[in-house]
Amino acid sequence: MKTAKILWGATDFGAPHFSSDILWKTGFRAPDPFFLVETAGKVYVLVSALEIGRAHKEARGARAVLADAHGLVGFLKTRGIKKVMIPHGFPHGIARELGRTFRVDLHEGAVFAARIRKSKTEIVEITRVQRAAEAALAEAMKFLSNATIRSGRIYPVRNPDDKTKTIASLYASKKEVSNGVYFKKRVVASEDVRRIMEDVLWQEGCMASGTIVACGMQASDPHCIGRGMLEAHKPIVIDVFPVSRDSHYYADMSRTIFKGEPAFGYAHMYEAVRSAQEAAIGMVRAGADGAAIHAAAAEHLESLGYQTYMRHARPEGFIHGLGHGVGIDIHEAPRLSARGDILEEGNVVTIEPGLYYTRARKGIPAGGIRIEDMAVVRKNGCDMITRFPKDFENMIV
Repeated sequence: MKTAKILWGATDFGAPHFSSDILWKTGFRAPDPFFLVETAGKVYVLVSALEIGRAHKEARGARAVLADAHGLVGFLKTRGIKKVMIPHGFPHGIARELGRTFRVDLHEGAVFAARIRKSKTEIVEITRVQRAAEAALAEAMKFLSNATIRSGRIYPVRNPDDKTKTIASLYASKKEVSNGVYFKKRVVASEDVRRIMEDVLWQEGCMASGTIVACGMQASDPHCIGRGMLEAHKPIVIDVFPVSRDSHYYADMSRTIFKGEPAFGYAHMYEAVRSAQEAAIGMVRAGADGAAIHAAAAEHLESLGYQTYMRHARPEGFIHGLGHGVGIDIHEAPRLSARGDILEEGNVVTIEPGLYYTRARKGIPAGGIRIEDMAVVRKNGCDMITRFPKDFENMIV
């Protein structure tokens, strides 16, 4: 039975119905959804009159055909197709239309299995985006290192001729609050740090995508973006995952920094996360089980007294997976988690253990700490993409 694999989606930056699979396969960027058909070793893109000219020139390894959803059935019939394979997330309405003429099966697993093994070109691009992320974080840390702490607040330092207000000023109260970060007379907020990083990323050809700058109790929620006043002596989790505006490849990195000497318990908590990450990195190699690496990191943290409580109304401890693949999507296969995958040479993965507690307990302070690096899986180990420092003393600004 002659079969065709069919994908549908747009491939331009930020477009609705974005298909990373089509972009990976063809490199063709289009803001409106179109079809990719693969059959008998050949690849076709079915596009509108608006895109056909570009598609002929830019769709890598694919033949461009002028056709829309109404012309898809005719296109398949003329090639003798009897069965079509569609991925999860394929539009239901189009699938129903196909079902009137063809047998429709759901494609299980990765649409393009080779996509999880990154080429040298892809690794170079991911590395380029990572260097942009590192430049952005370095600028943010420089800003915070120049800030001052008064009455526990952090004040920024700025050009005295600059009369503009920062976002931080919107969150500054008239009353002195302990443990705040200030810039002159204006309190420093998460929004200020995020804006500084986003400016650097834009200059580097990248787009920020929800950069996390979460301090204190906000850091106890792994995906809290962070808002309002930053506090001195408490953890500031910065998670930056920019995407290239040109290639749509991502990078991903997290650091936990402190303005001023950390309050009691955070140094030990930080070193526990860092040592868990180092132990996990030592296990990364082709053929390794992502679930086993995740379990080893969790056991390491528990051995140091940091228990995980998953049955609470709000889980605490090491509550997320150890890592994930990175590429055209920020979260790709393989997984390093309780339901992990077997690693393959050429995978680009994150290793990001973290600890999160909503209240202090038995010497463990409230808040969160996360450290995240990226690595390329190799036959006998891994090559680290991330170069940014993570020693504890370098995280105090």
